[in-house]
Amino acid sequence: MKKQTKNTTDNRIVYLNQDEITDPIKVLHEFFSHAWLPDHLKMLKRWRNDAAFESEKSKKCSPAFLVYHYELTIKLIEAAWLLKKRKSGKLDFDHKQEIEIAKCYIKTEKKKLRDYPENLSIREMVKPSSVLKKMFRIYQLDGYKKILHTWLPDALNTSFMEERLSKFEVIIVYEQLVKLIEATWLIRERIKEGN
Repeated sequence: MKKQTKNTTDNRIVYLNQDEITDPIKVLHEFFSHAWLPDHLKMLKRWRNDAAFESEKSKKCSPAFLVYHYELTIKLIEAAWLLKKRKSGKLDFDHKQEIEIAKCYIKTEKKKLRDYPENLSIREMVKPSSVLKKMFRIYQLDGYKKILHTWLPDALNTSFMEERLSKFEVIIVYEQLVKLIEATWLIRERIKEGN
């Protein structure tokens, strides 16, 4: 896999309106107003499977719902691009005590919230904005858009197409999107709670 780290003018915000560009947290609220965390993760997994794996079964995603989810996901990625330098949703702990205090806090927070991330490390749960920074070290904004633009027709096609992305690329992007969705869920919930 070739890392795409060059900053180009293609890293433009296209799907967000001016209000969302000014306050990208609104995109997080919108994204999670459409579905709960587990539902977004299930949809992403179905989309990945429909795009990347040959199956004799029919595609699981309806075309309309898939296009809708594609647009929501692109908007979330654009918002993450704008939020990557902010420390949104960060828990404020002393570095030496961070892990033990974080574990206690996270245990309490899990009980309060309807859903909770399962794929983030303790450190990523403490600083969910670090997930945003890390994901854009792998691909820039335009890289994610191009890959998802490949996933969309592949998932919509009724017959399996030859793979245009390597399995490694599919896995990496899928894992990054899972972490993005979980991290933005935490950021959104903590901002709602005033943390």
